[in-house]
Amino acid sequence: MKSKLLGHSANDLFWFIFPLVLPALLIRYDLSFAEAGGILTTYLMVTALCSFAVGKLADRFSRKKLLSYGFILSAAGLASSGFAPNLGIFLALISVTAVGVSTFHPVMYAVIDDQYHESKGKLMGLYESFGTGAILLMFLINGYLLGIIGVRGILILTAAPALIMGFVYLFSDSIPEVDKEKKNQEEDKRASKKDIIRFVLFLLSVILRVFSVTAVLNFLPTIFVNFLNYSESSAAYASAFFFGGGLIGSIIAGRMADRLNSFSILLWGTLLIIPSLLLFSMDMPGVLYPIVVGFFGAFGSGCIINQNLLMRHMGRHLGTGEIFGILMGVMTVTSSLSPALFGLTIDLAGLKPALILFTIPLALSILLLIYLRRGTDAKRELSPAIQEEG
Repeated sequence: MKSKLLGHSANDLFWFIFPLVLPALLIRYDLSFAEAGGILTTYLMVTALCSFAVGKLADRFSRKKLLSYGFILSAAGLASSGFAPNLGIFLALISVTAVGVSTFHPVMYAVIDDQYHESKGKLMGLYESFGTGAILLMFLINGYLLGIIGVRGILILTAAPALIMGFVYLFSDSIPEVDKEKKNQEEDKRASKKDIIRFVLFLLSVILRVFSVTAVLNFLPTIFVNFLNYSESSAAYASAFFFGGGLIGSIIAGRMADRLNSFSILLWGTLLIIPSLLLFSMDMPGVLYPIVVGFFGAFGSGCIINQNLLMRHMGRHLGTGEIFGILMGVMTVTSSLSPALFGLTIDLAGLKPALILFTIPLALSILLLIYLRRGTDAKRELSPAIQEEG
C-alpha cells in the first residue's frame, strides 16, 4: 500500500502546481484573469479527455505500464514547460503533462477497489490524506522557494517525485494486473433504468459541486495576491490552509464513512461549503481568510471520499476502471471549465459577486442529493464502505 500512497502524493502535486504559479504566469505572459483561467482550462480539459480513455484501458491493459509511463510523461512535460519561451509552447507542454497526469486516478482507484475490501472508508481516507498532505507540503515548500529559484525551478522540483515513482512502478511488482475473471463478471451485470437514472443524477450532483469548489480553489493564490494584497509567497502559505483543512477532513470523513450513510455525509459536507464561500466574500481582518479557507478545504475534501464510495456502489454494473475513468473525466471537464468562467465573472462583476454566484451550483447539488437520499434504495443503504458487493 505504501507505493500507492506515495504515488498518489506525487500525482496530486500536478493538479495544483499551476494555480500556485498562476500569479507569476499572469505577469510573464501579460494575461487577464479570464486568460489565466484559460491556461487551467486547457490543462484540465486534456486531462479530462484522456481520463475517459484511460478508464477503459485500465480494465483491459497493463495497469503497471499505464501508471509508470504516465508518471514519466507527466514529469517530462512539467519540467520542460518551465523553459517555454512563449505562451503557445507553454500550453503545448502542459498538454503533454496532462496526458501523463490522466493515467493515475482511474487506474489507481480501480487497483485499490479490486485489491482491498476491509474498512474501505478508513483506507480511502488515508489515501486521500496522502494526496492532500503532499499538496500542503508543496504549497509550503514551493511558496518559500518561489522567490529563490523562480517558476522554472519550482516546475522542475515538482516534477521530480513523479519521475521517481514512474521508475518505482516500472521495476517493482507493487501494482497488480487486471483480474480478468472479475472483469468478465462485471461486464455481465445489467443495470435497470432506475439505476441508470440515479447514476446520472449522482454524477450531475458531483459536477455541480466540483464546478464551484475547483473554480475558487484554482484561483486562491491569485485572489490572495491581487485582492487581499498578499505577497506571492504569503499567498502560497495562505492557500495551503485549504489542504491543511483537507488533510483533517479526509481522515475524519474516511472514518465516518465506515459507520454512517455516505449520502448524508456528502450532503452535509456540500452544505457546509456554502457558508465557507460566503464568509470568504466578506470584509474581515486579513488573518481570518486562511482560517476560512481551511474550513473550505475540510468540507470539500471530506466530500470526495464519500463521493468515490458511492460512485463505486451506484456504478457497480460497469467495470471498475471504467467507473473511475468516467468520474475523473467528468470532474476534470468540470474543473477545466469552471476556472475560466470564474475568472470571466471576476472580470465582469468583481470578486465578491463571483463568490456569491458560485454558491448556486452547490445549492443545486444539495437538492439532487436530498432527492437521491430520500429514494427507497438510498434509505436502505448503509455506507457503501461496509456493504457487500451486490
